[in-house]
Amino acid sequence: MNMTWIAGLLVVVLLAAGAAPRAAADGKKGPDHDKRIAWWREARFGMFIHWGLYAVLGGEWEGEDYGKEMGGASAEWIMLRAPVPREKYAALAKQFNPVRFDAGQWVSVAKAAGMKYLVITAKHHDGFCLFDTNATDYNIVDATPFQRDPIRELAEECRKQGIRFGLYYSHAKDWYHRGRSEAKRPTDSYVKMVQAHMREILTNYGDIAVLWFDMGDRFTSINTSYGRIVRKLQPNTLVSGRLRGSEGVSDYKNMPDRTIPPGNVDADTETPMTMRLNWGYDRDDDNWKSVKEILELLSLCVCRGGNMLLNVGPTPEGTLMPEEIERLTAVGKWMDVNGEAIYGTTRGPFGYDFEWGAVSSKPGKLYLHVLKWNAKGIKLHGLKSTVARAHLLADPKRKLTVDQDVEAGTITILAGTEAPDANISVIVIETEGEVTIDRSATGKYHWDKSHHRKPAKARAKRSRRR
Repeated sequence: MNMTWIAGLLVVVLLAAGAAPRAAADGKKGPDHDKRIAWWREARFGMFIHWGLYAVLGGEWEGEDYGKEMGGASAEWIMLRAPVPREKYAALAKQFNPVRFDAGQWVSVAKAAGMKYLVITAKHHDGFCLFDTNATDYNIVDATPFQRDPIRELAEECRKQGIRFGLYYSHAKDWYHRGRSEAKRPTDSYVKMVQAHMREILTNYGDIAVLWFDMGDRFTSINTSYGRIVRKLQPNTLVSGRLRGSEGVSDYKNMPDRTIPPGNVDADTETPMTMRLNWGYDRDDDNWKSVKEILELLSLCVCRGGNMLLNVGPTPEGTLMPEEIERLTAVGKWMDVNGEAIYGTTRGPFGYDFEWGAVSSKPGKLYLHVLKWNAKGIKLHGLKSTVARAHLLADPKRKLTVDQDVEAGTITILAGTEAPDANISVIVIETEGEVTIDRSATGKYHWDKSHHRKPAKARAKRSRRR
């Protein structure tokens, strides 16, 4: 994936309050769009998986580090960035034997974390297919000693465990089949291969919830042909916003990588986010986000009207990293208590954050995601509705003290001197009747921290670790 995604895919920030209007990613809302995307709006949280031949290298080529450089090289881009010659890179397939791969364990981890859908790289920019295909022998069944189809195993396990199954597919970039430049129009043989892949993916693996296209080039009519295959074979499959078709084929917008919406969004929007710097496996990328930071990112995405797709980068042996499992387990424990403030919510009705955090909403309810606790009380302005009741989502029987100044449009909620949750505490406000706000109230987005971190030495020489 590429950090420097074109500005045209940035979501529009709405400074006005109110529920976000829904539209397809390109503004052309089809008659079946709302029905098709309803589950996705409810889900809010999913797992992204970047896995492929690049995992064998772990971010290193000939003793040099090509991972962790934000905005440039990253572990899954190593074939291009090193660069690794085509033949030498393809030879990695002989080393790719993930005998410890367990689809059931991967899906169980996602489900326990509170994730409702899963998207894995069926083909990334290196052109290697993680699925069984007749369109090229450059695939995990034909080219590796593993000789199994992990996409089939994951699809079956997702159905078994009640997780929606989706596939990432790099349609424009393919350094093996298409070459290292996308300036020239793709050959007819390449387009036919991609179209064949689309038909295989959409007929051999059951229901596909999402087809996550990436890095769309300028040949929009060709891209549209891929979208048409999706609509024909599986009309309910969601198409990501990076297809860049010439017709209304995309269902939602994608934020630039690792970027939360800077404010309330006006359309269905998703943030792809890493747990550390890389997407693919890097053996010594220790820049892990904390559990608290991951939950803050999820809360802010949801409070601003978006979803978050959180990435893992499995090892070449086929296992998730211990740090990934540890963090996802902790996230799941928080979601067990506070999931009501995430699933099925819409963005908060205010066109701004608060110094303590942000707000998601449901009819008659506001969920205050308190990222920074204040012992003197959690203060909110701009609400005109009368508060009927306030309580901690973790302790619904305990009624909190509310001081409401209706004329001033402010409320102060007293919930104790210590934050009930070490990560994020959620306070529920129930109103008398519908939630109404003061349209003249103003504020700003306080929580706009960047998550683009670049180590000082991104390409330092290092000793090999196997």
